[in-house]
Amino acid sequence: MTDADRELMKRYIYQVTRRLPGDQRKETAMELEELITDMAGQKGMEETLKELGDPAAFAGKYRDEPRFLIGPDYYEDYIWLLKIVLAAVAVSVVVSGIAQGLIENGGTRMIFDIILNGVIGGISAVGAVTILFLALEKWHIHVDFQKESAGNTKEKAAPARWVPDLLPPVPDSKAVIKRSDYAVNLVIEALLAGLLIFAPWLFGAYIFEDGAFVRTIPIFNLERWNVILPLLLISLAAGFLDDVVRLIRGCYCRMVLTVCLISGVVQAVLAWLLFQRLPFFNPDFMREMRAEFGWEGSKGALLSLYGTGWLETILLLVIWVCVLLEIGVTAYKTVKYGKEL
Repeated sequence: MTDADRELMKRYIYQVTRRLPGDQRKETAMELEELITDMAGQKGMEETLKELGDPAAFAGKYRDEPRFLIGPDYYEDYIWLLKIVLAAVAVSVVVSGIAQGLIENGGTRMIFDIILNGVIGGISAVGAVTILFLALEKWHIHVDFQKESAGNTKEKAAPARWVPDLLPPVPDSKAVIKRSDYAVNLVIEALLAGLLIFAPWLFGAYIFEDGAFVRTIPIFNLERWNVILPLLLISLAAGFLDDVVRLIRGCYCRMVLTVCLISGVVQAVLAWLLFQRLPFFNPDFMREMRAEFGWEGSKGALLSLYGTGWLETILLLVIWVCVLLEIGVTAYKTVKYGKEL
């Protein structure tokens, strides 16, 4: 077996095992290596891999359950992400429903709101994630496309069946993106989106009387919420999409860098609109704080800048710095470790 054959086999095994549960990968890799070695000795490596077919479809043979709607190349990521989004929606619905029930002192109403918002939020979450993955599968966004070869018009005219040349290189270990690195981001983004939709008034100062919760002084400008909320959700969606692409792609590459750049620009522009062109914060927040708590603000405290315009500017600069750092780290890892991907 030549070095080129070993490299092809290594790529194929990696593309199969990366789609399987962790406890199956080592044993499956050993079985596949033995199978491919035996077959390649008789037919050659390229013919062997052609016979085995697309590694995404081949990985499906190792699963116990058949897959529908979302193909085997995306199914594991789809289910994993769907669980995260549904859990975050459930938490946000329950929190907002309980808080609203405490304010209105209506237990029956609270239960009704939780059930209703849970059903609506759950259906929306399932629909949004499913549509996202259907689009990714349709356009093969996370798949490394076949390298263009000048003069090969026959391949460009009609897509051929899967061939070993489509196998991307096994990524450098430093280019691999671990799910745990971005799982927290997805949970926070989904949870925050749910709270912003169902209970934006929860973000603020809490007022209690005789130990009982009465209301909050919202920090957001809820009178302009019909304008602010869509911009916030678009910004969260941009970050969510960035994290999803990282998880599906699994390593730093041009696709991850491109989505990161687009997401970063969208978030930077929307942050500028929110903090510099809209009354993002509740203009009566400090007045109500003084009336309820007699708080005038201490020197150097961040809230002492409320109403001066400096608070919005500082927050905008922090967001811009975070966006630039994220783009810079992604670009560095892509150029250094993901050159061939």
